[in-house]
Amino acid sequence: MSDQEQDFTLPKSFNPNHYEISLKKLDAEKKIFQGHVRVHFQCVIPDQKIYLNARDLVIENVQVQLNNGQSLKVVSQDYDHRLEAIVIDVGENISDSFTVAIDYQGKIQTNMSGFYRSNYKDLKTNEDKFMLSTQFEATDARGTFPCVDEPARKATFKVSVTADSHLTVLSNMPEQSSQVEGNETEHIFHTTPRMSTYLVAWAVGEYEFIEGKTEKTIYPTLQDYSVVDGTSSTQAALPIRVYTAVGKKNQGKFALSVATKVVDLFSQLFKIPYPLPKLDLLCVESYSHNAMENFSLITFRTTALLVDDSDDVSPAALQKVAYVVSHEIAHQWFGNLVTMQWWDELWLNEGFATWVGYYAVSVFFPHWDVESMVMLESHEAALQLDSLKESHPVKVGLRDPKDVDQAFDTISYLKGCSVLEMVSGYLGQDDFLAGVALYLEINKWGNATMEDLFDCIGKVAKVEILSKVKPWLLELGYPILDVKKSGDQLSLTQSKANTDSLWWVPLLPTRDGEFIKQSDLTTRTTQLEAGSKYTLFNTDGYAFYRVNYESLELIDSLCDNISRLSSRSKMGLLSDFCSLRPLSDYLHLVDKTMKVHDPKDVYVWKSIHSSLLKTRTIVYNAVAPELMASFDRYVLQLVEPWINDALTNLENPTTQDSNDPYAFARTLFYHSILTIAGKLSHPKVVALARKLYQRNEINAHNRSIVLGTVLSQPDTTRAIFDQVVEVLEGAVLEEMETILRCLGSVTNPELFEPCFQLLFKVEPMNVQFLPEAFLTNPHIHSSILSFVQQNSSALIDRLVVNQTVIGRFLSFTFAYFQGEETVHKIKSIFEGRDISAYDRVLRQTLEKIEANTRFCNENIGALEKFLK
Repeated sequence: MSDQEQDFTLPKSFNPNHYEISLKKLDAEKKIFQGHVRVHFQCVIPDQKIYLNARDLVIENVQVQLNNGQSLKVVSQDYDHRLEAIVIDVGENISDSFTVAIDYQGKIQTNMSGFYRSNYKDLKTNEDKFMLSTQFEATDARGTFPCVDEPARKATFKVSVTADSHLTVLSNMPEQSSQVEGNETEHIFHTTPRMSTYLVAWAVGEYEFIEGKTEKTIYPTLQDYSVVDGTSSTQAALPIRVYTAVGKKNQGKFALSVATKVVDLFSQLFKIPYPLPKLDLLCVESYSHNAMENFSLITFRTTALLVDDSDDVSPAALQKVAYVVSHEIAHQWFGNLVTMQWWDELWLNEGFATWVGYYAVSVFFPHWDVESMVMLESHEAALQLDSLKESHPVKVGLRDPKDVDQAFDTISYLKGCSVLEMVSGYLGQDDFLAGVALYLEINKWGNATMEDLFDCIGKVAKVEILSKVKPWLLELGYPILDVKKSGDQLSLTQSKANTDSLWWVPLLPTRDGEFIKQSDLTTRTTQLEAGSKYTLFNTDGYAFYRVNYESLELIDSLCDNISRLSSRSKMGLLSDFCSLRPLSDYLHLVDKTMKVHDPKDVYVWKSIHSSLLKTRTIVYNAVAPELMASFDRYVLQLVEPWINDALTNLENPTTQDSNDPYAFARTLFYHSILTIAGKLSHPKVVALARKLYQRNEINAHNRSIVLGTVLSQPDTTRAIFDQVVEVLEGAVLEEMETILRCLGSVTNPELFEPCFQLLFKVEPMNVQFLPEAFLTNPHIHSSILSFVQQNSSALIDRLVVNQTVIGRFLSFTFAYFQGEETVHKIKSIFEGRDISAYDRVLRQTLEKIEANTRFCNENIGALEKFLK
């Protein structure tokens, strides 16, 4: 155990092995409930003090009883603020098993954590309704019942919840029995198998459901179900339900179809059948995250579970649901069945669920080019964040319980995923997955570390992989491979990004079209034979590093052969140029790429689109308007060849051949083209967007293009802005997210203030979608900074109720700002505040602004020269 883990974990004298949790008198108006918990402890080391984590609970009565029936007197009961724990002293050493019974009063929260309330409108009656659900990860179980709230202190749980009889109550296990008491019903659930406290869950509400089942009939049933190993005397197909508020269940059909297939796939891959007798997917109306993997009762944000059950659904919405459902079901094995030992290895849960979630989507939706999507949305995002000094190692140091929540970030999820992708690409997917299956078999129902994982993978692959991969997990940053050419030889040197260490670098070279798989760099430098045409390193971007081609000859040879590279290799090359080379080199490569670009390589264009918009945003307020106009003309000239086809698709999306395997990719490509063209006021795009807006011909396929284009024009009126804001009131969540992203793209200064006021009107869980648009909207940068300065207390107090909400606001709003003065202004906003819940994301944002300032200083001259 690390020192920092020791600092705020509870003493190990007694081990909890079973909890009985009973909740009643749920008062959603007063936001309180009555709770009773019995914790069965086993003695490890005799002690007279019993520690239980508790936060925001009013302890009313405590009783301690030995297993022989003898009651012990509670001499004192204190609270340890550092440990967030009640300390029960019985005045004498306990050396036997015993139980602690506690009556207490708890709070029903409204901040999307702990046991909390979600308000929503009934679809049919428009009445105000509410539902109750739990979000205990990472350390919020202690806010709902006294417990030993640590991932390694696993136990079984017997839950009962008493609620109004017209309400449905769900928990991790199926209901065992119920008992009516007046207008209320007590719902008693079967005992769970061993699991961590953060995975305990229940929900109460007016729900309806749709049900499906797996094809395989290998899953446990309740007949002689064993809480020790998750087996039963009979096996059957697994029943899977999607629960929603009344009127929405049919929007869960797509998610249900994905879930039934994914459970079978993972049971086969991991060689362990899903180990509980049911699986519920619950749509929660208020949710700051996409989803939470509670064992057998997975909770989801609306847009991560539901899609319209008509044809009016966007490709992006389908992709999101398929991926999030796959990711959360993966956690049932990787995280729930086998749990990290401590939160510093959160990446073991999240990195793997990210990797295998994408794997599942690629199996079931091969036409989506998931590998390229992973490259853009996971690999590149992680490289960008991990280039910062304010990044952190994948195995992350933690200071206190509050700090755990900051570990749920790009590094834990996406760098973790990228490291696993690198190992899988190096060893081969079959050996990698067989090693994972061995790891799960050896550690099931327990806790494990990265050493356990890589020992198993290495054992199967017959390769010592742990020492190779350790620097990628224990240090921040990544190596940069510097490549120089001298005659027919290439000189390779690994240099640092935030590190001086020596790394194992899988070179993954392609020489003149031939891939050379097993080739490593384990020293500082080496020599390699050059190809006659070109040599590319890190083929398909499977390894987590960047390549800096230093010789002009190498750069030209790669530019000239860009058409011979895979989609992922193109993206890796473009991103490496964008990050390491002068801007003019990157734009030269963009020119070459676009001349041979195929619309089915949609993610190549999306990566270019993203980089160009970032460049435009960063330099916008640092250059003359004439230069900016030249840059916009340059970008529009790149997309011009596809504008007419894209506009035809926008107006008539049904004209595509349904048998065309690239129809999905082409739709995404056209969407990307029109997004950037609309933002830059392409006349044809603006004309069609305004026509569709005036005719009210807006649907899921065109909403973001039409509204985004119309709202981002400098002559858009307040009347149009207000019309769009009105639609927010009755919008479903997916529609609302899109509308907010469009509203945040306004460029008419008269609309800035009403736009910013939405930060106070929109539910906190939805605030992030405005800053997502602020990110690439340089017109509003100085105004939003002034607004935040003037309203800092009210705004920060509103957003800080949830750590995720405030973190996303900061990183999205300010990440593309530049200028030293900006850094000082943002720092001054937070002076004197307690920023411990989001200090890392604030430091990262400030470092990004400093990097943007250097980028402007170093590249504006080259940009002027290029555009001439």
